[in-house]
Amino acid sequence: MDKLCTRIFGYTKFLWSKSNRWHKGFLIFALIETRIFPGGQVGFHCNDPALSHPYTGDTISWKLLLATVIILPLVVMLIVERKYHTNKRIKPKDQALYWYREYLFGVLLNLITIQLMKSIVGSPRPHFFDTCSPKEALTCEGSEYIESYTCTKAHWLNQSDRSFPSGHTSLAFHAAIYLAYYISNRSKAKSASIIAIQLVLLTSAAFCSVSRMSDHRHHWWDVVAGAAISLPLLWYTIRNLCKNFDCSVSDEEAENLKNGTGAYVKT
Repeated sequence: MDKLCTRIFGYTKFLWSKSNRWHKGFLIFALIETRIFPGGQVGFHCNDPALSHPYTGDTISWKLLLATVIILPLVVMLIVERKYHTNKRIKPKDQALYWYREYLFGVLLNLITIQLMKSIVGSPRPHFFDTCSPKEALTCEGSEYIESYTCTKAHWLNQSDRSFPSGHTSLAFHAAIYLAYYISNRSKAKSASIIAIQLVLLTSAAFCSVSRMSDHRHHWWDVVAGAAISLPLLWYTIRNLCKNFDCSVSDEEAENLKNGTGAYVKT
């Protein structure tokens, strides 16, 4: 048995060492989503009004959010590079696609962080009683605290306790601030149109955040946490992955970008 475990561990370690950052990221994300590892579960107070809101759906669905977060940056970066790109050794499209790929990896890191924290904390959503219908709530009285519970609505078994932090908020701010900074950095201008675009981006992210509270999908502290989590991940994405949008690359790096290898390391 020990030999078998050693072999499995060795084989797993070998595959991990041979996989790239994308494979590792998607694997970690998949393991979190399958919930094969036990997570946390915050209890509830009986008749807690903060958890008694009805479920009314989403003003901004996950599909719309992900479509915006994935597609909009690509469109914006292709347009901006076509207008402002000056390095003749690199095609505007190649430069835009490189930064876009790094941006997507930052989004993946954001998703991993958010979903991991949701799994660890296990915080009930504002519509907890409506969608989970814990059987323990049927007999509890007053403001008694229930440490452990079991949802009776199968469809919501893996969702009613994933309130903290807000993934919508984190992704919305991640995309909005990234694009606002990118446009400012590449245009090198403070024109009214650039400022207007930046305000639209940030306002859209704020609207998405507020909608999560008005829809009673998250508590206010979930939204604040989601926005706060996006900031260090944004810093890493912009400074480390995108090299602060610096175009001064070597001939070798320019060739790598042209070939799509992404081996872009600023010295």
